[in-house]
Amino acid sequence: MQSGHIFACVISGRPLTTAFKQKSNNRFVLDVPRPSTVSEFSISMLKPLPKSCGATIYFCLPPYKDWQYLGAITVDHPSQIYNAPWRGTIPDSTEGVQIGISIEKAEFIKNLQPRSQLEEKKKLISSVQGIAKDLYNYLQSFAKTTRMGEMLVLPPKFLDKWLKKIETKHKKDPYFWLKTTS
Repeated sequence: MQSGHIFACVISGRPLTTAFKQKSNNRFVLDVPRPSTVSEFSISMLKPLPKSCGATIYFCLPPYKDWQYLGAITVDHPSQIYNAPWRGTIPDSTEGVQIGISIEKAEFIKNLQPRSQLEEKKKLISSVQGIAKDLYNYLQSFAKTTRMGEMLVLPPKFLDKWLKKIETKHKKDPYFWLKTTS
């Protein structure tokens, strides 16, 4: 669309970058290394776009197929700070994420909706419920029938053992708790 740097990204503790790669006439991608260390980032427009256009901001996790809309910047609002939506959902070993920008008509942008806070809250509640269910199932393995009825007989350091077990599961599959059955 234009020559030169159109967009910049600032991540706390890192230098400002304009290293967006132009993928097509209106699409740009920035590779973000060490994404687990990013809590928020800012996208700024360095050159104004036509009034009838804006820039939509997306992010994508490996294998870089599912782009999720975050918001938009326009000539009237040329920069925006975003919380890193991947924070806490990816392993520390994740090598990178991508931030994408697409220049679109203002009418198109008005119809887009970023993931709502309600959806994020539901995802967090689901995570907590899945982990709590895993702990419940682990505790059930210590149930013993005694003359006083069924009781939990817990060995010392049972919680340490469970934490190690859940860390191992998480390393193999960060979303293991979504796949557990009743």
